[in-house]
Amino acid sequence: MSLPTRDRLGGVLLILLAAACFGLMPLFSAYGWQDGLRPADLLTLRFALAALILWGIVAVRGLGVPRGPALWVLAGMGALGYAGLALCYFTALTLAPAVVVALLLYLYPAFVTLLAWLLHGERPDRRRLLALACALCGCALTIGYASGAKPLGVALGVASGLMYALYTLAGRRVPHGVPALAQAAVVSSAACLAMSVLTLPEGLRWPHSAAGWAGVFALAVVSTVLGVSSFLAGLRRLGPTRAATLSTFEPVVTALAGVTFLGQPLGPGMLFGGGLILLAGVLVVRSD
Repeated sequence: MSLPTRDRLGGVLLILLAAACFGLMPLFSAYGWQDGLRPADLLTLRFALAALILWGIVAVRGLGVPRGPALWVLAGMGALGYAGLALCYFTALTLAPAVVVALLLYLYPAFVTLLAWLLHGERPDRRRLLALACALCGCALTIGYASGAKPLGVALGVASGLMYALYTLAGRRVPHGVPALAQAAVVSSAACLAMSVLTLPEGLRWPHSAAGWAGVFALAVVSTVLGVSSFLAGLRRLGPTRAATLSTFEPVVTALAGVTFLGQPLGPGMLFGGGLILLAGVLVVRSD
């Protein structure tokens, strides 16, 4: 049965918003690296601030708090899925060029389609396969290729894509009645606890400049509070395969941010790749 048009379009907009929020992460994290933060430090602070903000919103708005199986699923998504994904991704950024890491991460729509087929019997139709092919080709053209990646960085990039796929598929087990903001609050809290454990041996490092704190705050508000809640809300409306395909809009945002803030050139490959990703989005919207 096809999704109602309003719900489908709303889900598409939510996933595109989330992709834009996530696409700015390399830009925000650069300020943390300049202050000497390690991936675990940056992620602990990011998730801690995000959790505080999200729980405050949940309390003020009187939203229901997840309980029972939903709570455990969300906690697992945060501590194992999102924390693991983020750690692999940010560590890979220290071992390989960002464009290579981003390209490997966005193998995840293919992982989602394959796992949904194998685990849930969701055989993709031709239009969805075409959308997936356009999205992946567009992602490759938009990001481009850069040499200099260490093998461990490549492996962690692939692992981040696989964990993103598992995180996306796990989200379908959360009951529809759980508000997206409450889901994001639990996910962020669990991810914060998981990351903080990694900082225990040497202690947590803190930003020592205004720019470093600005980067952490932007990661928490834009790339976590807004990004995660939008993604979970869109995932509930569209399902994992559609959400994964549309999420390949993220590298377009990353490339545009590089052009705008870092002075990187805007080549024809990126323009053509962005067009393919937009075409994939149209195909997703029109698919049943």
